[in-house]
Amino acid sequence: MNRFDLLLPSALLSSRLLGSPTPGAPARRAHTDYMLGSPGRPATVPTLLITDFDNSGSVTSPVGTDPLSNRFAEVAHAFSVVARRGAHHELGAVLHFDVPSSGEVSPTPITRRGLARLRSGLHVPPDGAGTSALGPSLRRAVEIAEAHPDHAATLVVLSDFWLLDPEPSGVLSELATFPGDVHAVVLDNRVGSEVLDERIVVTHVERDGPPGAVARALFSSLVAGRPGSHVHAPM
Repeated sequence: MNRFDLLLPSALLSSRLLGSPTPGAPARRAHTDYMLGSPGRPATVPTLLITDFDNSGSVTSPVGTDPLSNRFAEVAHAFSVVARRGAHHELGAVLHFDVPSSGEVSPTPITRRGLARLRSGLHVPPDGAGTSALGPSLRRAVEIAEAHPDHAATLVVLSDFWLLDPEPSGVLSELATFPGDVHAVVLDNRVGSEVLDERIVVTHVERDGPPGAVARALFSSLVAGRPGSHVHAPM
């Protein structure tokens, strides 16, 4: 087990709220009248958090798990809360299942100045095909983590985990061996926790629940190593 050893019940923003439905458009500022908690103080060791987004049709279509791309707006909000008290040795990065894509953001300090760069990748890439394969972006995440050996790495995968990799079970086993902590934010509840290795922290997110679930899930990973931080329990 790892330092995030918990299961967080949570839910997606309902589809009536604004996200970033247009491919290539940065995440809009969604309603943020939900509580995330306190970001605390900067981590005592260098950290690297990589977000990896599934933009396949089962997520983005009108009947998908996040048709208005609210996950991007909520991730942006979580980054912004930490950035208010961020430090240059705390890095964030953005990947998408489509690799390569214009939506990739290389490791960037999670600070007020770095926030604009992080937000620039929080959208469906216009040059992405909407692949359901996790493997290519997972290997890219490993490359990034290995290029920053002095940073404690965390990979947060936001997906419904209906994968179309040639060998999905092999890719999920590979995910569990990522050189750092892994947090699976499962969009919708069709995939049971037993499908994922016990070393992976799992947050299930419902399509029609209250706002703030994706933001809270990411926030829990962002602040895990920050002294004095806490995550506000969902209402």
